[in-house]
Amino acid sequence: MKLFNNKTFIALSFTLILVSCDLDIKPVDSVVPEDAITDAASVQALLVGGYDALSDDDLYGGWIQMTSDLLGTNFDLNWGGTFFDPRDIWQKVMTANNGQAEATWTDGYEAINIANTVLANLDKAGNDPMIEGEAKFIRGAVYFELVRLYAKDWADGNPAVNLGVPLKLEATNMVYDPNQNFISRNTVEEVYDLVLSDLETAEANLPEENGFFATTWAAKAMLARVHLQRREYDEARILANEIIESGYFELADRVDRCFNLDNNNSEDIFAIQVTPQDGINDLQTFYASRSFNGRRDIRTRGEFRALFDPSDERYTRLIYEDGAGSGRYLSGKYKDQFANISVIRLAEMYLIRAEGNLLAGGPQVGPNTPHDDLQILRDRAKAPAAAASPTIDDIMLERKLELAFEGHFVHDIRRTETTIDQFGPISWDADELILPVPQREMDANPGLSGQQNAGY
Repeated sequence: MKLFNNKTFIALSFTLILVSCDLDIKPVDSVVPEDAITDAASVQALLVGGYDALSDDDLYGGWIQMTSDLLGTNFDLNWGGTFFDPRDIWQKVMTANNGQAEATWTDGYEAINIANTVLANLDKAGNDPMIEGEAKFIRGAVYFELVRLYAKDWADGNPAVNLGVPLKLEATNMVYDPNQNFISRNTVEEVYDLVLSDLETAEANLPEENGFFATTWAAKAMLARVHLQRREYDEARILANEIIESGYFELADRVDRCFNLDNNNSEDIFAIQVTPQDGINDLQTFYASRSFNGRRDIRTRGEFRALFDPSDERYTRLIYEDGAGSGRYLSGKYKDQFANISVIRLAEMYLIRAEGNLLAGGPQVGPNTPHDDLQILRDRAKAPAAAASPTIDDIMLERKLELAFEGHFVHDIRRTETTIDQFGPISWDADELILPVPQREMDANPGLSGQQNAGY
């Protein structure tokens, strides 16, 4: 987290997403907010900068997903690269100076600050509820990721007592103010309350169609994730069902046609836009082979590959060997460095609805049984039939097969209270599965005194 002080500037980056020409936006590198934000066009431009910040390689451009998967691997992947910080995350031996943990924290708060600045200037955009919804979608999504990575799980002890992350809800004041900038960590419950409030506002204010920007469906899908993490299965399944039955999305006809695309596909509920001009796809950098200009640092393990039936196209079409006889098998979800990154796709909603219907009790939500929802995904993958009466283990296996390397591993481990054995045994509530508050923040912010996570 970069301290908010009089040296903070807000980057307005407009090249990730094309803004309609009637806004007449001219790109700039950095400006002081009071000079730049004068009318609706400049507020809209700053909002575009918020999406650009959200796509940073340390956020949804790669490391939010990869950090979860490196932390949560349970005989799923190996780190074969030379960088120490990701290796330490993979081995669960992080220190408070872990550079990747610091970068995700810092860039997360930069995105939050842009959203806060948009919200502070809504009056200059006629208090447009859609702009408010988009800014709150960005802020709510980032806070959700931060509290999941840097704090105890919702069900690990008392969320009203456990420390979450600092809630910074005001735009940066360009005049130095320690009362504004030296802030302490809020509780896990307080952070989740803010996340729910922001995403519910986004759900209410955003349209059903908004190009590749956030929509009401993207907000619903993120809310479904939030409720699932909180074990609120009824709320999660209701939201997932609304998305599935809306008719706005449909599964791609083949599993590999969900990935390596330069535009959103029919399954994408929200995706990061990557172009040759702007945007970073670090998932491609670290998953892809050198023949695709990647580093091949993250490699699938034999135990993971053995989970698939040989006929399953999630194996035959989405896992490939890095050169004949090399023994290095890589995920094929990220071959194209200029492809969009799917953050939430429809397949996940089927899995959330199946899990919610299995665990919530009461009348089933939607037309499908948990078996039916799993069978839809297995039919698409040309895999054997799903269990007639699936258990939670069946659903979690299907999540692993379908959503592997999309950033779910550690969150599913913690949510289902599973032990990791690859470097273990490591319990779901172990300190090693929580990122440290960056040491530079501990040193610079007196408000964090005594609030480092256990084990660091």
